[in-house]
Amino acid sequence: MRDLPPLNALLAFEIVARTGSVRAAADELLVTPSAISRQIRLLEEHFGVALFARQGRGLTMTSVGAAYYERVTSHFDGLRKASALLHASSGRAVLKLRSYTTFATRWLLPRLSHFQLAHPEIDVRLTTESQWSDLGDFDAAIRLGDGQWPEHRAVPLVPNILRPVCSPALLKGSETKDASWLARQTLLFVRARPDDWALWCDAAGIDMAGLKRRRELESSALAYQAALEGHGVALAQLVLVEDELAAGDLMAPMAFALDRRNVTYYLVSDVRSQKRTVLDQLQRWLTSVDAA
Repeated sequence: MRDLPPLNALLAFEIVARTGSVRAAADELLVTPSAISRQIRLLEEHFGVALFARQGRGLTMTSVGAAYYERVTSHFDGLRKASALLHASSGRAVLKLRSYTTFATRWLLPRLSHFQLAHPEIDVRLTTESQWSDLGDFDAAIRLGDGQWPEHRAVPLVPNILRPVCSPALLKGSETKDASWLARQTLLFVRARPDDWALWCDAAGIDMAGLKRRRELESSALAYQAALEGHGVALAQLVLVEDELAAGDLMAPMAFALDRRNVTYYLVSDVRSQKRTVLDQLQRWLTSVDAA
């Protein structure tokens, strides 16, 4: 075994090379990005060569790294196929599902837990990430959009209603606030949804040019946390902050809410999927009012 590199490091390398992202590899392996970086350094030390070139905060494969990836990735594909066959022969259906991180933690996970209890014969394996990418090796994914994706079945899961929310600490009176109040607040923008505030302001008849105080955050989860801590006003997808609103930890200071209608979260799968029966079971569960 002395000729084999550390297998954890090799796995981290294969995923980073396949996805092009340390963060994606961290999400897939349920570890931190720094842990992935350590494994990559360990593999490079093992061989004494650079497998990736660091460019700012990103990575690109060196020629040596690319050549090594081409040789090892087929072996990982073989392992995945062999594992899939073993799972199939064991009698349990395996369903690989991918979701945005915030949607998974705030809406999907409780429903999946109940689904697993009700359907022990189905093994749902959830991977989270901050942005959408192609289905790839996944059987289904959660995608935010208009539902119009060729060769994919898209089933809407929730209403996507946008409304400003903030900590009660920002409110000095119980009355509904107006545009002048909003102009004095810090607006919390989400990098993955950069147009939401503009859409809401346009529909609400508010000149966004007058809203000067802004802060950009990586994800909705961070925006909601910043709002909870009193750092500004987040434009929330209401279905994702129901618990905080019900508990009074977040308040909706302005009356207007924008219903994005067909632009919402969908359960997306390939129309030719061989796991249609299992996918239909999951779809029926997630769209049932009794799923939570």
